[in-house]
Amino acid sequence: MSSSFASPDWLWVLLALPVLGWWLLPRRAPGLIVATSADTDARPSPLLGVLESTPLLLRLAGLAAVVLALAGPQVVEVHEEPRVEGVGIAIALDLSTSMWAEDMGARRSRLDVAKGAALQFVDARSDDIGLVTFAGEAFARLPLTHDGFVVKDAVESLEVGLLTDGTDIAGAISAGAGLLDDSPHASKILILVTDGAHNKAGVMPDLAARAAAAVGVTIYPVAIGQEQGRDTRAMETVLTQAARITGGRYFKATDVGALEEIYAEIDRLVQPSLETVQRIETTPYGWIFALAALALVTAASLLRASPWGVLP
Repeated sequence: MSSSFASPDWLWVLLALPVLGWWLLPRRAPGLIVATSADTDARPSPLLGVLESTPLLLRLAGLAAVVLALAGPQVVEVHEEPRVEGVGIAIALDLSTSMWAEDMGARRSRLDVAKGAALQFVDARSDDIGLVTFAGEAFARLPLTHDGFVVKDAVESLEVGLLTDGTDIAGAISAGAGLLDDSPHASKILILVTDGAHNKAGVMPDLAARAAAAVGVTIYPVAIGQEQGRDTRAMETVLTQAARITGGRYFKATDVGALEEIYAEIDRLVQPSLETVQRIETTPYGWIFALAALALVTAASLLRASPWGVLP
């Protein structure tokens, strides 16, 4: 707790008060000395001089109190409060035609499995989450929102064929980083789920990953499906590289249980941070000086009306 002034410039006026007091100080006018038969040792009483100056001193004190009131004195209290800082999360889901394949078990397509695991993840989080969809092109389908119902509704509505076929991983990374770039979160992650290698011309995935890392985005790529071959090795190379560049981690899921475990691991890795926020409260007390000024001016007026009052 401390004290301060909201408008400290008013305090400079206090420097002029001594000069004003000297100028208004009552002075005895010179006059003739006349001899009388009275006691020649009689001198003015010192108390009378003090009483003559008291109204002026009270008015000066009242003026000083007014200046202090105008300066805005206040008590400043700083409260430190813990606050949980959430995570900004973007989920990028592949909608290419290969996501129709049913090789993840339970006679469900890769997309259905990916959607189901994403829905469980959204249910477990209380963060701001956005959604990116990609195939031969990438789009930010849903901006970051704290409304989990909106996110789940957007995920459930995803279908293969909504976009041009292909696998634009670089575009998905760029779209996810764009969603997270302006978010106020200190921690930003992109979960990218795909089953194919990048096959679009233009920006390469490693350059997109470097751009994402520049804005503080960490990528967790997840490869799903059981197919093996040259495309799979190329996919794993690209996804591993994106994770390494951004400080994330590459995962591979070949069945429903594995994908659910991957999301659970990401949930453990990405935890909200606890930070201390300072809240400042100010309590003005200039009214005390205003009341004091009124009391001092009133006292000066009453004293001036007394037998010892003077007009300086």
